[in-house]
Amino acid sequence: MQDRTGPVEPESAPRVAPDRPASEDDTDFYNQHFDFVWRNAMRLGCQDDWVEDAVHEVFFTASRKLDEFEGRSSIRTWLFAITYRVVQRMQRDRARHARRLRSLAFEHQDLARTSTAPVAEDARYLRQLLSRLDESKRVIIILTELEGMTSKEIASVLGIKQGTVDSRLRAARQELLALVERERARWGGDR
Repeated sequence: MQDRTGPVEPESAPRVAPDRPASEDDTDFYNQHFDFVWRNAMRLGCQDDWVEDAVHEVFFTASRKLDEFEGRSSIRTWLFAITYRVVQRMQRDRARHARRLRSLAFEHQDLARTSTAPVAEDARYLRQLLSRLDESKRVIIILTELEGMTSKEIASVLGIKQGTVDSRLRAARQELLALVERERARWGGDR
């Protein structure tokens, strides 16, 4: 396991949350706590290839919630709790993504054995179908079906209610099904 010591920080690590202008306090906060967050993210299970993403997420979350910090614990305890939650979520997301990739790999192997259409043609067909959906439905389908995100995660990402995500997903699935059925009827059932 790798520990980070000293003031060294990766060049790609963002210094402040992108949704507000940088201030001297943001930079000081980041520099003061970077090593602590990095070390503990690694100790909690971050791998070298995604620890920078986890640290960025911790500081992004902390910068958004710093005004809400009530001082009932030390700042380090508060940061550790954020780090813990971020690492847990990212581990779940990575595991879910790996399962989805394995599942898709098996599906593609089955398609390769039974289908004469190359995978590139199928991908092009999917992109063409997706392009026919309006933007709000297309984004929901991509995040749910292709990226494996939950409706709660999507609601958070898009800043909309979870019920809105669910209703758009239902509508998008129905619309895609209708598009596929029209295509099948037009091409005589080839797809």
